Amino acid sequence: MKICFYQGVPGQKKPWLKKLEHNLFTLFVCCYQWPAVMLHSLFCKSGKRYEHEVGVCLIFKNEARFLREWLEYHLLIGVDHFYLYNNNSDDNFREVLEPYIRRGLVTLIEWPQNYAQQAAYRDCHERTKSHVHWMGYIDTDEFVNLHKENNIKDFLHHFHRYPSVNLHWRDFGTSGHPTEEGLCTERYVAAWPCLCHMGKGFLNNDYNFMRVWIHEHWAKWGPIRLYPVADNKLPVPYAPTLWQNCGIGKRAYLNHYFTKSREWYIYKDLQRESVNDPDDEPIKKMAGRFELHELKCTVHDYSIQRWLTLLKERMAASEKGE
Repeated sequence: MKICFYQGVPGQKKPWLKKLEHNLFTLFVCCYQWPAVMLHSLFCKSGKRYEHEVGVCLIFKNEARFLREWLEYHLLIGVDHFYLYNNNSDDNFREVLEPYIRRGLVTLIEWPQNYAQQAAYRDCHERTKSHVHWMGYIDTDEFVNLHKENNIKDFLHHFHRYPSVNLHWRDFGTSGHPTEEGLCTERYVAAWPCLCHMGKGFLNNDYNFMRVWIHEHWAKWGPIRLYPVADNKLPVPYAPTLWQNCGIGKRAYLNHYFTKSREWYIYKDLQRESVNDPDDEPIKKMAGRFELHELKCTVHDYSIQRWLTLLKERMAASEKGE
């Protein structure tokens, strides 16, 4: 699928020089990373015995209405455990999460700091690096959309030699919904015709990591820095646009429900404090930002709805306490 440079700010010019720099650097990384990864897989067996094969970390703030669908969907595709960081929520998140906590599926951490998403991710990595083989760092508006496999463990097994795998965003808009009701995966189908050059990642704790960041994670083997690969196994340091005709997105990508409803967009971007960076707040409030994202939604993507019947059955059973 085509890779588009993500312009999140109205009037932002595409940084052609920076894009060229990142693409050239990616070619350089190709020259050394693959041999380094092969050598690491041959000579650096970690010997770790993990409690969970796949975990996911999430920091949330007043998103209780979305948590159950997000949890049930990712349980459906094979995630084993969730590490959820509550960032000053005052909604009914505890009521939603309590059944999952009792079943041993969710570890809930109170995280009252302001603008603390990156700190939460670093904390989660320190907590889980010896207990979880593959750890993903995503948000409640992001759903892993598998295309070739039916289980995320099978998908990640294809990358067992690699330090981390990044899934590119496919942005979705409101699909004409002014208010919030029903399931995200059912309601929101209007999407961008391309994947964004950015996304989120799953890291492989067989490696040591020097940087756990929001959009990508860097491993280190001796003096060598190792970057994430895309779902086509080509390296993607600094989110390049180089591989847009090389099969990215055929195996998996992230459904990024950027706006959800118009009502939710107004709350999350114009009223709610950012969980990441105070510098984000004036950007989110810029005139034309909603239109910039919404008017690019020129195609419909129903692919995640192959799970919809099973997801509804799971959610009905969870409501009954089964």
